[in-house]
Amino acid sequence: MTTKKLLLLLLTNLLCWCFYGQSSISGVVSDGSFPLPEATVMIANSTLGTTTDFDGNFTITNVTKGKISVQISYIGFKTKTVEVIVKEGKNNLGLLLLEQASQKLDEVLVSSSRKNSEARALSIQKKSMSILNVIAADGIGKLPDRNAAETVQRIQGVSIERDQGEGRFVSVRGLPPFWSSTTINGNRIPTAEEETTSRATAFDFFPSELISYVQAAKAYTPDMEADGIGGGVNFITQTSPTKQLFNVNIGGGYNDKSGKPVYNASLTYGDKSADGKFGFILNGSYWNRNWGTDNFEARRKGDEGVFRMELRDYNGVRITTGLNAAMEYNFTTEHKMYFRGVYGTLSDTETHYKHRVRFDKFSSATNTARVELQNIYNELITEMIGGELGGVHKMKHGQIDWSMATYHNEFRYGDIPDANNKSYYVLKFNQNNVGINPNYLDNRPKSAGGAGDDRAYWKADGGLLDYSNTDALFGFFSNPSFKMSAANMTFADLELYKISIKERDNIVAALNYEYRVNDAFKLKVGTKFRDKDRRATFEDLYYGWSGATAAPTLAAYGSQLMEQPGRADFLQEMGSNIQNSFGPVLSTDGMKEFWQNNQGNLSVLPGDSSALQFNSGLGRNFNVDETHLSFYAMGTLVASPQWTVLSGIRTTKTETKVAGYVVENNVLKNVANTKSYWAVLPMLHVKYSPVKDMNLRFAATRSFSRPNFGDISPSGTFISFDNEFKGGNPNLNPTFSWSFDLLGEYYFENVGVVNAGVFYKSITDPVFNDTYQGTYNGIAGVEFSTPVNGADAWIGGIELGVNKRFDFLPGFWQYFGTQLNATFMDSEMTKPSGRKVSTPYQAGTLFNAQLFFEKEGINARIAFNHKGSYAIGFGERDIDDVYYGKYNTLDFSASYQIGKNWTLYTDINNILNNPLIYHYGKTQDRPKQVEYYGIKGNIGVKFSIN
Repeated sequence: MTTKKLLLLLLTNLLCWCFYGQSSISGVVSDGSFPLPEATVMIANSTLGTTTDFDGNFTITNVTKGKISVQISYIGFKTKTVEVIVKEGKNNLGLLLLEQASQKLDEVLVSSSRKNSEARALSIQKKSMSILNVIAADGIGKLPDRNAAETVQRIQGVSIERDQGEGRFVSVRGLPPFWSSTTINGNRIPTAEEETTSRATAFDFFPSELISYVQAAKAYTPDMEADGIGGGVNFITQTSPTKQLFNVNIGGGYNDKSGKPVYNASLTYGDKSADGKFGFILNGSYWNRNWGTDNFEARRKGDEGVFRMELRDYNGVRITTGLNAAMEYNFTTEHKMYFRGVYGTLSDTETHYKHRVRFDKFSSATNTARVELQNIYNELITEMIGGELGGVHKMKHGQIDWSMATYHNEFRYGDIPDANNKSYYVLKFNQNNVGINPNYLDNRPKSAGGAGDDRAYWKADGGLLDYSNTDALFGFFSNPSFKMSAANMTFADLELYKISIKERDNIVAALNYEYRVNDAFKLKVGTKFRDKDRRATFEDLYYGWSGATAAPTLAAYGSQLMEQPGRADFLQEMGSNIQNSFGPVLSTDGMKEFWQNNQGNLSVLPGDSSALQFNSGLGRNFNVDETHLSFYAMGTLVASPQWTVLSGIRTTKTETKVAGYVVENNVLKNVANTKSYWAVLPMLHVKYSPVKDMNLRFAATRSFSRPNFGDISPSGTFISFDNEFKGGNPNLNPTFSWSFDLLGEYYFENVGVVNAGVFYKSITDPVFNDTYQGTYNGIAGVEFSTPVNGADAWIGGIELGVNKRFDFLPGFWQYFGTQLNATFMDSEMTKPSGRKVSTPYQAGTLFNAQLFFEKEGINARIAFNHKGSYAIGFGERDIDDVYYGKYNTLDFSASYQIGKNWTLYTDINNILNNPLIYHYGKTQDRPKQVEYYGIKGNIGVKFSIN
């Protein structure tokens, strides 16, 4: 026999051994509409068994021929026993349907395509070896959470940051969003956001209707990407159902702050072929809402006094569009391929009128100051598209799965003021000699702790703010001559603020192999590769008047003037009476016409602009090319029915090339830097189940976070006005963390859980901004600000939670239930100066409380969310620290099912209408920014066939 024939024979035998085994059983576990993941499937009177995957599929190999009993168990369902006569080869049991565990549960669960998904979520959480919180589609749908970020604010230990009242960034366990990973179907999503140069993804572009599950991992296992020291939030999109599915949702509502309507619609269609081999799902979502925000911002510089007050009135239209497509083909019960595609976009057309009262332009002789009007108009667009192709191949002793994916995320401005100048467009007019109440000003000398020039001080002591006293806030309006007038408003300058960010994960390839050594022990190994690039351009151009005639006044554009939208109720929540002082403003058409008609009268102001052609704005113009290569190995040992141990290691190599610009001797030059490093991440998980439905968990894991993109820029920006140079540091090291978790949890048969745990993280090499004095381009005394790796830090906390229906109560009360969770945290890190502070974004308390009622077709719940204040930036004194203020929300949602297919629903958001506040110091009495978003309501109808 030739060597070639011998190798062919060996390969054939190997394939037969791997893929065909002597006897196996397989099937799909379902609730009748959707598959049940993590269902336990066991051969009776043996230790042979498995759990279902996310599609409800299971395969058990090496099964003895003859008659056996297969037992299937799941939270909230009756254990099902199936008698099977096993023949040699493959034995497909087909679709296995489970029944509700109790009549009570059947009464309270609404019949729909999403029913029982709460049970599926808890089952995933219970079976996982990771410390994990899971919410499912029905949990998301029961509350008015409209985008992916908002869905996670109800999870224990997770908080969100908001933009214009909507969730945007996700923070896990009180650590910065860029220290947590957010993924879709297990893959990091490229970042693209107007002002943020971090690695945190803004998830306001992704609708919640496309999500099937949300997994919040507090402790990683080696088969997860571990590049988030806070933890990771994974959004899993919907996959094909076990039978035909058709859902339509149409709704409309009203935004109190904008005084305008809101519209939303979604459509889902999925099916499975008659032979069960091919399945697909398509769903799309459209959300169009008018929004409004009232805002004031107090600008301070170097002391407690305010030198400028900004009154900002926002109105806009946001449109979120999302598409999800998933399909799979099962060649056999052992082999399948799948495809997932996602698309999400957020278009935000914003009109913004900003009134800036300049106390630093105060004239003591006339008791007047300057008022500046900024007419702002822009469209901000975020667009993400991605797709993944993969396969799962089950073998005699394990399985192989693989995937290839690509994702593209982009931020850009729309065609404002025109298609050639896509920008954040600002048209400014100044009015001098506006009357100011002189009693409002306090010109404190430096020797008395002041700034040495005119500053407005709050009526109370040294910058304190009394929310109940609007005179303390807006006392400067008390002068009768304080009036903004179009005739006295003269053109000042025009600004075109331009940003374009494109980040692509060109290829994300993963391969995993799981080998079942025996019934008690399995090994898993794998690798993952990512090739990504990021392209960022920035230009901020100021134009001054250079025409032959004098600069025009606002009154010259009378045909395009209008009353400011929303003026009549501006900051009405505070009882303010400042609206009548606002004069007319330009319409959006008037703003665009000003640019179109006056370009010949405008010239760029190089000294005020930031752009490469003026050797400025360097820190925002840089490109990144990066690769990630990971390997992992882990073993899972079921030592006994009570004890399970998982241990392993993940290693990741990161290679980053960043290219930008520097100025040497007033000449712009290219500069680049390459840095590579390995992250070695050992992990250990122990799960002990002393009784049925109870888990005691311990985890010791190591994870890391790569430096933010903006921090590794090789460029910098010199700000001549402030004599400051802000630059990056391409040689930054990643931040590492050792995490320790101890958690106990008990699962109720009637779909619920109670848990309590503690956690501690020891963090090394956190990134700080370091400042020092130096020389830049021959200018001495320049203050340099550069990110550096600092001293170590730690964060620890306690987590408590309960999800329980009151089925132990009599009569009507048994249809109520509650979900409560709370996280209490503390932390410390040391700045390069030696000052000890908390870690950024660490709130002392996170709290969620829900009360719900579910009976037959009625579903109602009210949800309260509290996030304590936390620091986002640190100075050298407590009063210089910037805090994101405490925030409370209250939301209500209710639905009523009519027959089998129709559901009416309504929801109300932001009932408390608490302001979002940024403030200096630990208390809220020195505000930096205050915003009100108003109450939003919605009503709609859903139609479903499943």
